[in-house]
Amino acid sequence: MIDSRSEVKEFFEKVQFSLTSSLVKFIFSLVLSLFLAFFPDYSDLSGQAQMMLFILIFGAMLWISEAIPAFAVSLLIIGLEILLLGYYDTSFSTNSKEWESYLAPWSSPLVFLFLAGFILAAAASKTKLDLWIAKKVLFYVGNKPENIITGLMGITFGLSMFVSNTATTAMMLTILIPILKNINEDNPYQKAILLGVVVAANIGGMSTIIGTPPNAIAVGMMGDSAPSFIGWMFFAMPPAIAITVGLRYLLLKMYPSNQELISFKALRNIDHFDDSTTNFVKRPTVPSWKKTVVIIGFGITILLWLTGPIHNIPTTVISFIPIVLFTLFGIINSDDIRAIRWDVIILIIGGLTLGLGVTKTGLDIWFATHLPQGLNSIFILLIVFAYLVVFISNFMSNTAASNIMLPIVIALVSVFSADSVSLAAIAIALSASFAMALPVSTPPNAIVYSSGKLQSKDFLFIGIVIGLFGPIIVLTWLFLVI
Repeated sequence: MIDSRSEVKEFFEKVQFSLTSSLVKFIFSLVLSLFLAFFPDYSDLSGQAQMMLFILIFGAMLWISEAIPAFAVSLLIIGLEILLLGYYDTSFSTNSKEWESYLAPWSSPLVFLFLAGFILAAAASKTKLDLWIAKKVLFYVGNKPENIITGLMGITFGLSMFVSNTATTAMMLTILIPILKNINEDNPYQKAILLGVVVAANIGGMSTIIGTPPNAIAVGMMGDSAPSFIGWMFFAMPPAIAITVGLRYLLLKMYPSNQELISFKALRNIDHFDDSTTNFVKRPTVPSWKKTVVIIGFGITILLWLTGPIHNIPTTVISFIPIVLFTLFGIINSDDIRAIRWDVIILIIGGLTLGLGVTKTGLDIWFATHLPQGLNSIFILLIVFAYLVVFISNFMSNTAASNIMLPIVIALVSVFSADSVSLAAIAIALSASFAMALPVSTPPNAIVYSSGKLQSKDFLFIGIVIGLFGPIIVLTWLFLVI
């Protein structure tokens, strides 16, 4: 019998260690940021811009060190900008309303666009529409190994365009488990389909503004030059499809199947995987009318997003269609609203606020005028920063990495031309989705790794391939079309 007092003591020791470790990281980040921002002699940098430089470095250090949760860093950045930049010379006795400008990103149209994406995902999951579509596609493509991986990657890619890659991968795991049970243990093809889902989930999100947070942050920082919903797809979808198709062939070459046919008849009666019991269970039947409402809501919303240049209805206004429709019919309730990833939305807002501060204080101009000698070509500059964002995104959230990199890159390329800003923002945001070299690099990696069928080296190889060729493919395409 375990002494409960020992368990309690061990618990508090772990908590104390965690708090101590976080505090050390926080203090180290603060001290280093103060040193880098204020110790060197930046004679041509204004006081406000120097304050912003401190906030930028401090936020980056906290995101990298994970001293506090990522969303908390965003809130801290917003608070610091209000405190240090909202009042000139920190004179709080004035009636200045300047500080209110740093709260503007909270009402950004992108917030409601992303909220609509979360609502669509929740509705699809509750009505099992996502699983229904997945099973229909798989039974259509047949049971040949090359067709199965095509179907799995196609479903995952398509869903990840409008649903978070985490939710998509979790749902796809429901399908993968019974398929894996019909594949011989010595068949390397098991790894092919698991890695195929990871690749498609991570890359599919590149294709739309709501597919992954870095895309939304980039659009927010582009301002008036930001592309429309379908405009983003024009820039992002072709390289995303090309990379996914190429990796599909690579995975089949690396992990060929030693079975000609693979049965997945067990999928017919499966609609939920219970992680706690590792069994497949039937959930309560969803009324068909609810599924119909979700299909109609999905169809209308996406169709209007894609045809924006024709009807000119703002994308944000369209975003309210699923929010109102699904709550009106009781498909989405208050529990679903509380379960939305508000931390991701706060993280996006933090990134937009960071970009706003860099622009308002003139720090962007200072960055641009101090462009390193070796980066005097926009192509070289973007190559360097694209690979840099891929590298750091393997060790931290790609959203946080984009928050750090985008304001700097946009500031640096602005010295070339106004058109370069869109090119840079899109390139860096898309490159952030290529980080998947470690089991913990992205949530889809971690989810699939939990199956026990993959090793760290499997992620490393495919991650290196994507990390090396992805940015080149994206930049080549963007330079051709922008």
